[in-house]
Amino acid sequence: MPRKSGSAFGIVAATALAMMLTGAPAMASNCTPAKDTAALQVRTLQSHLMVAGLSCGQSAQYNQFVSQFESELVTQGKSLTSYFNRQYGGAARKELNAYVTRMANEASRRSMANRKAFCQESQGVFQTLSAMPKGNLVSFISDQSPFSIQNDACATRTAQKQ
Repeated sequence: MPRKSGSAFGIVAATALAMMLTGAPAMASNCTPAKDTAALQVRTLQSHLMVAGLSCGQSAQYNQFVSQFESELVTQGKSLTSYFNRQYGGAARKELNAYVTRMANEASRRSMANRKAFCQESQGVFQTLSAMPKGNLVSFISDQSPFSIQNDACATRTAQKQ
């Protein structure tokens, strides 16, 4: 979510914490078009980095990430919304919210399972991203697979619990 003001991170943080109450992400086989997979992966990375901002004291780095990659985050967010609209029709908003919630929950679970490792990895991801030029976020995720983000996510019914 693009950072619009100093309090935007607080709003996003509160929303993320509220969303971390239920669910777990679904992972599946390679059946999603590349543009949709990219949108799913960007959202997953953003969720992990948001949790890192909250649980690792890395909110400044998260805000820098959002500012630096704002255009890509917006573009991928629109692509994600379009994908869920195609997959779920009238239930798209509900299913998208469920998916985003599960991504935040997964990131939170990883953080709680091994906070030190999670925070170290997120710090490395933030450092790598800060040195990258704009426009390379999708290729970074595909090449580096941070937080073990899968390159073959299949989101057909991804938002459903397993």
